[in-house]
Amino acid sequence: MSLFDDLHAITLIDERMALHTSFGVGGEVSYFITPRSWAELELAHDRSRAAGLRVRVLGRGSNILVTDEYHCCAVISTEALVGVARTGLRVDAGAGLALPRLLAAAEAWGLGGFEPLAGIPGSVGGAVAMNAGGRHGTIGERLVGAMVACPDAGVRWVEAGDLGLSYRGSSVVEGSPVVLSATFELERAAPRGLQARRRSITAEKRAAQPMGARSAGCVFKNPPGQSAGRLIDQACLKGTSVGDAAVSHKHANFIVNRGKARASDILDLIGLVRDRVLDRFGVCLELEIEIWAPEESTRSA
Repeated sequence: MSLFDDLHAITLIDERMALHTSFGVGGEVSYFITPRSWAELELAHDRSRAAGLRVRVLGRGSNILVTDEYHCCAVISTEALVGVARTGLRVDAGAGLALPRLLAAAEAWGLGGFEPLAGIPGSVGGAVAMNAGGRHGTIGERLVGAMVACPDAGVRWVEAGDLGLSYRGSSVVEGSPVVLSATFELERAAPRGLQARRRSITAEKRAAQPMGARSAGCVFKNPPGQSAGRLIDQACLKGTSVGDAAVSHKHANFIVNRGKARASDILDLIGLVRDRVLDRFGVCLELEIEIWAPEESTRSA
């Protein structure tokens, strides 16, 4: 009997991660599981751990770079956990809900506070895990708490203050705990005003970022008091390429897949950019995207 025979309807074997990431790259994984309920997610998570498999949790596949090798692991996708509901000023959203759908729902209800997330791809769970946002604000500013599945502890509620939210990070790493849903506190506002602000922020981002390209968003975190994109630009790296991976001409903190890039091309380009910025400015850029590499891999990004 296979490990997930009773979950065959939601399990893919030897699935290519290139089909599930915004970069469009990534090798095969042993199991790719898309639970339709919290119970199925818990079952898949616990059984994977009991079998000694590394567990990875995937939202919409943005903000990650999956290496080209075969990955002996179980990837649990939250794509099917997409419920959204409101109670007064509070909104509950499933981890797999796409951020544009979250914004649209809140806007229709006349609830404001999510506009800083306009133009950001990905899912609610991923956004909470990395405290997504930008200069207009972050998702953590509206977060009340989350329902999470913890290894050996089941499903429980965690207050926002206990999730370790920080600049582009939180305690939700390596799939422990797994965000199942999140609750937010918003404020009443006129839908037309919310729509106008969302469109303004989106237009601002379209003008400055390669939003139509295959990328994972900003590659590096901004160093304290500085802009990673500006440092990369000043190092004359816009347009620099390795294979089909290139530093965007539009925004230097984006690496884009021009068509046939491999993860190894992107990793090599990341290393080149970091080395050049360190040599020129003495600044070591820290990754904002997450690298998924097999445990046995010794290659560092």
